[in-house]
Amino acid sequence: MPNTNTPTKDQANKIKQFINLAFEYNKTHNLFVRTSPEDIYETDVKESLTTLKYLTNIKTLLDIGTGAGLPGTVIAITRPDIKVTLAESNRKKTYFIKKTIKQLGLKNTEVVEKYITNKSQIGKFDIITARAFASTSKIIKTCDHLLKPNGRYVLLKGKEKKILEELKTINKNQHKYEIIKLDNKNKERHILLISNKKVE
Repeated sequence: MPNTNTPTKDQANKIKQFINLAFEYNKTHNLFVRTSPEDIYETDVKESLTTLKYLTNIKTLLDIGTGAGLPGTVIAITRPDIKVTLAESNRKKTYFIKKTIKQLGLKNTEVVEKYITNKSQIGKFDIITARAFASTSKIIKTCDHLLKPNGRYVLLKGKEKKILEELKTINKNQHKYEIIKLDNKNKERHILLISNKKVE
């Protein structure tokens, strides 16, 4: 697949559908605090698209604590070659995601309605992504057993200062990381890439 975060016309239409469905459902079910479809695009979708360039040569992805399906649904729309698993414990959110997947015809996507712990057995993944789910150390403690030996985390995070604080508690002998600043005029946002140093 091309190393790009630009959706095709068909994918862009599906993303627009997803935004409209999320906005309408949000009016009665409070998925997140958003004021308009444009707000969802600017705040959520554009950031989700930034993950695409880091998803090369992979087959499976887990989006943990996906909430309204972000970034996982956007990834599933734009990368039909990847099997995307969306994990979320909130029933009203998983109801929305399941309904949306069906309406958009996303055959590469499944939903796991459960709270993921370090004992959960839901498979092994090339990439684990998360956005506003938990601290970096908690994500690693919760998900390391779900990551393939050569897999990595692609985490959407906020301020660099907070990221560096969170990284103090991870095992640097086991994990290496890279912080990438995102072009966001409204607030400070980053992608945090973490991979295992020892590849089997």
